[in-house]
Amino acid sequence: MGRPPRSLPAAQPPAHPLPPADDVLRALGRILGPLARLLLAGGMDYTRLAAALKPLFIEQARQELLRRGQQDTDSAISLLSGVHRKDVREWRRNGLSGRIAQELSISSQVFARWVQDPLYRDRSKRPRALPRLGAAPSFESLARSVTQDVHPYTVLTELLRLGLVQVRTLKGVETVVPQRDGFVPPPGSRELLELFGANLGDHAGAAVGNLLGQPARLEQSVFADGLSAESAAALGELARKLWAQSRSAMIAEATRRVAADQGRTDASWRVRLGSYFWAQDTRGVSDAVEAAVATATTGADATAQGDSRDAT
Repeated sequence: MGRPPRSLPAAQPPAHPLPPADDVLRALGRILGPLARLLLAGGMDYTRLAAALKPLFIEQARQELLRRGQQDTDSAISLLSGVHRKDVREWRRNGLSGRIAQELSISSQVFARWVQDPLYRDRSKRPRALPRLGAAPSFESLARSVTQDVHPYTVLTELLRLGLVQVRTLKGVETVVPQRDGFVPPPGSRELLELFGANLGDHAGAAVGNLLGQPARLEQSVFADGLSAESAAALGELARKLWAQSRSAMIAEATRRVAADQGRTDASWRVRLGSYFWAQDTRGVSDAVEAAVATATTGADATAQGDSRDAT
């Protein structure tokens, strides 16, 4: 007699209703349009993108099987992800390429301290110009307060390369002057690309988690249309001011809590608070965008969309 068949896992309905696949594709059309623009501008065509997506689908399928309490066999991963078993086996051997956790760079840590430490801020609570050398408050003391492993000269050189500071001679003293827009690397730089991936990745993680019924996370926005170009510009300036206020408060509290949690065995969590502003002239654009989004799906588009659930 042969072996008895393996028992099937108990079917467990999802705790929350999941959106239909066609609706998911329709929503993704709005997201993937700007990303496709970036890919094409960087010389990445569809064939290379499809190859790069394989290990991502494999990894996410494996994690989904483990969340369900199922074995992450090659067959199960292939069935769920749609990726051929030979590619799954190759992934088993080589792992997910390029998946390297990157710590916050020293330059961004220095800029964060510059923003939140009262010793290095002016009366308006903005980063002040600092003498390059000397006792605190100076750029030398600022850099050494963040790290003793990297020389202040090296930190300054990196900030200059990124265009985040200038060095001027003021009243006969060599002075480091910060850019007023905060830690924003220049267009096309590797640092800005890393921020792009980290910011959008965590934003998507919060939004997808809310859709799938995970513990609610803050993921909200304010939308307005029927505006003139002048009004849109004015709202953009207001958004920058509001973000500067919330950023300073968040950095100060995060710095305090990081110091308080140092040495704890459960200090393995990370957080990110983000903000964005987008303005667009919709004349002659909306119809084309709607047509492109609806290509792979059917049904009329909603005229208004609600925000994801706020954290409580």
